[in-house]
Amino acid sequence: MAEDGASCGDSCGWAAAVVAMLAFGSFGVPIKSDASNSVDIDPLVFQTYKTIMCFLTSWIVLLLGQDFTFTPWGIVSGLCWVPGGVAFIYGVRNAGLAVIQGISATFIVLVSFIWGIFIFQEGVRSTLDATGAVGLMCIGLWGMSYYSSPEVLRHELGPDSSTSNNENTEEENPSANNIGYLNVQQEDESQFEDELQYPGNTTEIEVKQLDYVDVYGYRICRRKMGLAAAVFNGVWGGSIMAPMHYSKGNTGGLGYVISFAIGASIVTLFLWIMRYAYHVNRTGSFVKGFEALPSFHVRVMWLAGGTAGTLWSIGNICSMISVEYLGEGVGYSVVQSAMLVSGMWGIFWFKEVIGIVPRIQWLLAASITILSILW
Repeated sequence: MAEDGASCGDSCGWAAAVVAMLAFGSFGVPIKSDASNSVDIDPLVFQTYKTIMCFLTSWIVLLLGQDFTFTPWGIVSGLCWVPGGVAFIYGVRNAGLAVIQGISATFIVLVSFIWGIFIFQEGVRSTLDATGAVGLMCIGLWGMSYYSSPEVLRHELGPDSSTSNNENTEEENPSANNIGYLNVQQEDESQFEDELQYPGNTTEIEVKQLDYVDVYGYRICRRKMGLAAAVFNGVWGGSIMAPMHYSKGNTGGLGYVISFAIGASIVTLFLWIMRYAYHVNRTGSFVKGFEALPSFHVRVMWLAGGTAGTLWSIGNICSMISVEYLGEGVGYSVVQSAMLVSGMWGIFWFKEVIGIVPRIQWLLAASITILSILW
């Protein structure tokens, strides 16, 4: 690998960084696809598709000259990634791709910063600069959340625009109304009419405002639950690479990919066992407990789930290559531009942010966030 790196130079690092940016910024798109919405895909099911593809594609590193190595620290990383991934999927389904990716990436960087400074005692150029970067990050995070909120979007559209906007967005993009678990195709709405009790021309914005869930007796907006899930993904999943710091021998960098994939598979299986045990305890029957588990909808979901998992795995491998050739500062920072890629998907494909002014404001907030990462 060293010889290849010497002959390849920085060009390989930059190419890998761009690929990782595009892959990480796009892997969330299938979560809101027509296939996912048509079956109301369960977050753990979708995460399982990602884990399977992560495991299958992890062996590519053997073709890149890596020897097979395994460290139990991969299981610890899997314990961070899998629950965080489930939360990310829930967040995207209920609050949108653009804002969830931005919040998750921001908190991941923040948690990684805490690990590096306070745990691993990595030096910083200036405490003042670091404090300023965190401040900018908070401002950008607030902006991305605020300018994609239903209140701002409703103000932009005006009180009489719900019906016309719904018709326009459906003509421009059939996926425009894909938001949350309550998204169904127009022809299927009658199946859920009694449950949803929404007006006939309910728009994406109105769904965000009307859709609530009960949590221990409290009525909470689904969008807020989605934002909370993004924070959890960032805080919990932000430690995904920390265990690699403790691995020994040739198990760092690309040598850690297989360990990570095996660990993620073990954790995913464990979560399914725990979920099955919960249903068995609830129903009092092993058969009914199994029947209560969500379906994988393989015929519908194999492409969307496989695509998301493959894109994430490509992003993961390429980000490691980028860091290896360009260093942590340049390589890792470039990869974080993935939030702009996902923002473009959310804004222009899924119509999560409507109106020229809110879109510009969201992009400025995302740019401030990326600037804080590069600081």
